[in-house]
This record gives sequence, C-alpha cells and structure tokens, in this order.
Amino acid sequence: MKFVWTIVALLLIAGLVVILQPPAPTRRENAAELAAAADAAELAIEAAEREKSAVAASGDAGAKIETNVASEASASATSVRAEDATTTTTPTTVTSAEDSTKTVESTKPTLAIEPTPNTSVSAPLEPASANQPGELKAAATEPKPATPEEIAAGAEFTPEVPRIEHAEILPSRFVKLPDGAISVDDAWMIRGAGTAESPYEVSWEFLSSAQETYVPRLSEKKIPARIAFLHGKVVRISGYLAFPLIAPTSSECLAMLNQWDGCCIGIPPTPYDAIEVKLATELKGWKKHTINFGAITGEFKVEPYLVENWLVGLYLMEKAKINTEL
Repeated sequence: MKFVWTIVALLLIAGLVVILQPPAPTRRENAAELAAAADAAELAIEAAEREKSAVAASGDAGAKIETNVASEASASATSVRAEDATTTTTPTTVTSAEDSTKTVESTKPTLAIEPTPNTSVSAPLEPASANQPGELKAAATEPKPATPEEIAAGAEFTPEVPRIEHAEILPSRFVKLPDGAISVDDAWMIRGAGTAESPYEVSWEFLSSAQETYVPRLSEKKIPARIAFLHGKVVRISGYLAFPLIAPTSSECLAMLNQWDGCCIGIPPTPYDAIEVKLATELKGWKKHTINFGAITGEFKVEPYLVENWLVGLYLMEKAKINTEL
C-alpha cells in the first residue's frame, strides 16, 4: 500500500512542475522575433543611406560613413545571432537574416578605397635590333599599290613574259606610271628597272599571290603573268634569313617572309613565301638558332619544283648579295 501512495505522490509532484513551468515560445513567435530583427536591419540600412547622402552633399570624407554603417551592420548581425542562439528556427529564416547582414556590408562607400588612375607616361618602345627587326621594319620596305589617279595617268603596255615550266601563264594588266614604277592588275606595285643598278622591288604578299591560281596537287597550274614577268630579272626583297645549322660557311640560304631559325623557333616557310638563295660569295660567322634579317639582291627565277604534283619550291635567286645593314 505504501508503494502505491508513493507513486501517486510522484505523479502529483510531476503535475505541479508542469503546471508551474512557464510556456515555451512557439516557432511562430520565434519567426516573428527574427522578422522584427530583419526589419531593424533594414531600418539601419536606410538610416545609413540617408547619412551617406548627407555627408556626400556636404563634401565630407567617406570614412565616417563607412564607420557608422559598419557599426550598424555589426549591431544588427549581433542581434540576429543572439535571437538565433536562443531559439530554434528553420534554415530559410536564418538565411534571410544573413542576407540582410551581407546587404548592409555591401553598402559601404568605395570613395575612400578606390585607387587613383595611373597617369604616368610610359617610356617609348626601343627600336628593334638589326638581328631581330620587327614586322614594321619589314613592312616599311614593301611597295604600296598605286592609286586610281596614278593608274589613270599611266600608260598600259604588254611586256614580254617568259615561259614557265609546268605552268600556264595567266594574263595580267601592266601599267607604266609617270614616276617609272609598274602597276600590275591594279593591286600590286613593282618599282625599279630590273637591272643590277636598279633592281625590281616587290613584296612578299606579291609573291604569295601565286597560290591563288597555282596549286599543282589540286591540278591548278596557272601562274599569273605578273609573277612570271620577274623570271630572269634582278630583284631585291627584304626578309628573314636561315642558314645551314652545321656548315661553318655556306653559299646558300633561305629568304623568308616569317621568322624561322631553320629548326624549332618561328614559322616554317611555304613555297610561296620563301626563296632559295644561291650567294655570289660564301658567308660565315652567323650565329646558329638566331633570327637574321637582311635584304637580298640577285637574279630571280620562277622554277616550280614538283614531287608527284606536290609543290616543294617555287622561287630561286642566283648570284645574290645580302645586305644586313638596314
């Protein structure tokens, strides 16, 4: 019987404890408190914006704004975190409070931290050396095409065009300009007289234009008359030079449009933008695996070299001289 009364007494004590304990806050009340904290944060943002506008209008520095906004953001963040520590909320509500804190921090003025633009004048670029001139130096030696007025003032003529083996000659238009230069196909310029005293001067783009109609592997074997016209004439052209890598002296080299050291550095040439050069005298003393530049003058040849209709070489120059002092 005592055992039964003991159980009854314990149940009465437990009921009194439950009745006297204050009610726990509900989730709805927690959400309301966090919403109030978020509203307080928004009010702090608006107050900071108003203060920022007032200080900007008075010409004051932005450091004071940054300090006030940071303090308001810190107070709001502390309040939200305190509420979060004492209550249990859903992840969505906590995320919105954190977004409000990030918004406050993003409103800091950037006037005091923006770097001033660099107004210093940079030093001019150094000119390219003789061994490695740049593309501008090479382009400066290329003849410019004639203007329509110059072509209209010239006299059209038909020169003697040599026959080229393994090729059909396409007709071209030749116009002798008043200054003695020759305009071909209204797009290219040839200056000089084609002699040792006054060699023809042409550009690499002019020579490379042969690839538009002369592609033997595709059964296209037509060379424009403007290209065949140079066969047997003395021509001068500036370009990059590649010498043999092993021989200490050489009577041959390769003149090219693009830089190439003969092995690994640069752009290997094609038959249209390279000339096989046979020198009048042997040369020695060049540095291996370096970029050399110079002007070559010699007797120009248009001689296609085919291997099973694959074009290996197109241009030759014999009895040539090299001038590297450009």
